[in-house]
Amino acid sequence: MIKTIRKNSANFFTVIFAAGGLLLANNAFALTIAPPIFEVNANPGDNLTQSIKIFNETDNWTTVYVSTANFIAKAGEEGTPEFLPYVEGDNSLANWIEIDKTPITLLPSDQKTIPYTIHVPVSASPGGYYAAIFFGTQPSDASGSSIGLSSKLGALVLLTVSGNINEAGSLLEFNLSDPKPFYDHLPVGLSVLFQNSGNVHLKPQGQITITNILGQVSDKIPVNNEDSGKNILPDTSRHLDTVWTRGAIEVRDNGFWDKLNNEISNFALGRYKASLDLGYGTQGKTAGASLVFWVFPWQLILVLFLTALILIFLAVRTIRGYNGWIVRRALKKINSQSRPQ
Repeated sequence: MIKTIRKNSANFFTVIFAAGGLLLANNAFALTIAPPIFEVNANPGDNLTQSIKIFNETDNWTTVYVSTANFIAKAGEEGTPEFLPYVEGDNSLANWIEIDKTPITLLPSDQKTIPYTIHVPVSASPGGYYAAIFFGTQPSDASGSSIGLSSKLGALVLLTVSGNINEAGSLLEFNLSDPKPFYDHLPVGLSVLFQNSGNVHLKPQGQITITNILGQVSDKIPVNNEDSGKNILPDTSRHLDTVWTRGAIEVRDNGFWDKLNNEISNFALGRYKASLDLGYGTQGKTAGASLVFWVFPWQLILVLFLTALILIFLAVRTIRGYNGWIVRRALKKINSQSRPQ
């Protein structure tokens, strides 16, 4: 049997419901959970047990209430979850999750470990199932929706049931984020749009190789790396954008000298080619594309050109002055020698 749970504890996935304006930043509800995402692989009929740790980072007693909800990706290309109303007894991941829903009281600076079990039905169809385990400030009503003023913190569960899995995807777009005839300096934004047309979530990963006009590699930029990578749910598309930079990403363009400083600290010059290579799925599928852009730091070049002109002008004047001094000295010597003794 396949019973694998992959945890990403480096980043917290926080879902904020601000009904009435209450945020998780409020000292009355300052909780964190770990891990924030569970990626689970299972066979039909498996029972998978795991746990979530919840931390009370305040100096107050806190009571939280547990609930579950399925989610899909909202329309658009940002991958924002859309949580669905809870339906008691339906054949979905939210109901396959068994977790104690007794209110949890946390002492100041306290932490607790909350176990849960996923009961995958024998009849579960192959593919991806998606739900969240929530900890909220108010109990849920019979339909699973919050009542009263409430905030919720959630851990996402991404379940893949084995069988006839369809890992299908395609690269819809590889463009410049802000297309221009040429750029004055780096950073240059690169827009990647990937579509998942299969029945399980995908996490495409790869890199963009930047080469100069001579074909030499200038840089390699990771795309959707392992630690902070984005999952793409079935039948959705999502941006996996990145930037090429050598200096500060945040630059100021308030005037000539700001722009000149940007061109120095983020210097690049000439024609560049960006080649994207992505891999996705468990069978080594790939996708790729390339594009060309130019970087021409004209203000820096203008300053260097004017500086060179000034130096040439000063050098010519110096040489002419020196030559004139030599000629005058020679004439003076000749005149002094030609006088009668």
